[in-house]
Amino acid sequence: MKYYFTWNSSTIIEENVLAWKNKFISKFGDFNCIDIKNIDEIDNNYLVELLTATSFLSEKKLVIIKINWTKNEEDKLNYIISIFENIPENNIVLIHELKPDKRSKIYKFLKSKTTHSEFNIDNEYEVKNQILSKYKDKISNEAIDTIIKYKSSDLQKIYNELNKLLINSDYINKEDIISNIVPELEESIFQIIDSLMNLEKIILLQKIDILLQQTNIYAFYNNFLSNIRTNLYILKHKNLKINSQNITNKLKIWNRWFLVTKNYKITFNQLKEFYIWLVNLDKKMKTWKLFQADDNGFRLELEKLVLKI
Repeated sequence: MKYYFTWNSSTIIEENVLAWKNKFISKFGDFNCIDIKNIDEIDNNYLVELLTATSFLSEKKLVIIKINWTKNEEDKLNYIISIFENIPENNIVLIHELKPDKRSKIYKFLKSKTTHSEFNIDNEYEVKNQILSKYKDKISNEAIDTIIKYKSSDLQKIYNELNKLLINSDYINKEDIISNIVPELEESIFQIIDSLMNLEKIILLQKIDILLQQTNIYAFYNNFLSNIRTNLYILKHKNLKINSQNITNKLKIWNRWFLVTKNYKITFNQLKEFYIWLVNLDKKMKTWKLFQADDNGFRLELEKLVLKI
């Protein structure tokens, strides 16, 4: 019996493979379960023995193989393919892979020669269902929606944060997420941009300060500048009375179409001027023209520019 599991989420891989492994061990014992996490480290002769030798004192044997994709591993996988037909029926082979290249020869072979299962999470609705299935009576709907945004739908990060919160609490509300969890850079930038666009300068500086406690200032700056540029283009097109759909299509911001529908206090000229200030700030930093040429100097100048708007 040969199985090939593919996913687009490392968390789902770990959960499902572990479930299979535990179920097998509970029935046949751990002696006949081999979990290969790096086939690079295994000699070909030993690999053949693991796959083709029958189980010891048991009806079944389980060999789990993780695909990581190195050049050496590709050679090993081709070798496995060459002996695939020699694997006994009572030896269960479970091969699992994160985000496989569906054009590859190995993927096509495994899909055709095994029982192939594909488990993907493609949208926030599916992420939410996963969270509900794991924490159904311990978290509110609003809290789930908030943490999905805060952690950019990354299940592993979401689970880590929820598990920490549940150490001291039996139930998680939206307020618990807001008070205790720092959003990922992308979500934090969206919140910061909202404050900028609404001219909430003090709130903006507070949000920047919180974010910079865990993020490199230049990573923040580049993301900040990119998002301002997008909003600048949107404001320019709105001033030209171009409709929302055409703006979305022209700027190719389909996954951020909601930005076009928002109304802000800042004017196009104010945002344009601030954007130019930021570009010049970066230029000053790179040419050693800042009074204090380090991260703190860059941050101080950035705060001054925010207050100048």
